[in-house]
Amino acid sequence: MIVARKLNKKYGKTRAIIDLDLHVEKGAIHGLIGPEASGKSTVLRILSTLVRPDSGEVAINNIPAGKGSEIRRITGYVPRTPHLPHDHTARELVSFEASLHGIHDRNVIDSIMKQNGLEAVADQSLDRFSPSMEKNVAFAMACVHNPLVLLLDEPMAGLDPVSQKGIREFLLASNKTVLLTGHDLDTVDGLCSSVTVLRRGSSIVNGEMADLRQKIGKGAIEIKLCDAGQTQNLLFEFQKSGKKATVSGESIYVNYTNDSQIPCIIRIATTTADIKDARPAKISIDDIFAKYLQAEK
Repeated sequence: MIVARKLNKKYGKTRAIIDLDLHVEKGAIHGLIGPEASGKSTVLRILSTLVRPDSGEVAINNIPAGKGSEIRRITGYVPRTPHLPHDHTARELVSFEASLHGIHDRNVIDSIMKQNGLEAVADQSLDRFSPSMEKNVAFAMACVHNPLVLLLDEPMAGLDPVSQKGIREFLLASNKTVLLTGHDLDTVDGLCSSVTVLRRGSSIVNGEMADLRQKIGKGAIEIKLCDAGQTQNLLFEFQKSGKKATVSGESIYVNYTNDSQIPCIIRIATTTADIKDARPAKISIDDIFAKYLQAEK
């Protein structure tokens, strides 16, 4: 459904995208993750035809990037921070976007407004909207023509918890092909079945989310001891039970691949040592880089 081959893009002397290959299956929700300035937003702008690549091939649903009007008919794009005119109402903006796709049915517009939690404020101008509400308007505009493909730049950023929940439920039930960006695995966890990890404009990982979790782990438990002298004994017990554990500073980190492993980790820790604190620790994007860059050596 979404294909990019040997994609390159420069801004001045900065290479934003370097020989990037990307493949997203029809109906999949694919995560594009990486730190700031890794090229995520540039990829979405190219796919949405807002920016032209310097070289490489791009196609969505077998439509090449050169046919921009055809691609825009089947895609919806939401930037990380929408910049919409604040002197217009939500209904006016969504209606205008609908008209660009030949849609003038008020019922369609009302339905998409309701879906995004905007029915109560539809006729208010955006200068009264919070950033979260403004992003909901952008979602409504992107979805009003029922596109086959959604391109979402950090879709949860700036949204309140209720809106985040609504977006997650919508995406999981939509059967649309979705490419969304995030900073780390946790931002796409529970949504994406496949993922591409970017580093300085290049892909270092491209595959199934389950495979990545198997190699990296789902998360880690950070354990702090009352007596640092018990550290080696606890490490030995974790290793004996097949758990991967490392020491960093005053903490022991124990990786796990499934939530069901957490009670066992806590049980080993409490029966072996005096625990001061135990808390979940996210697997960072740096952890992923370290794992895969080490594998390349």
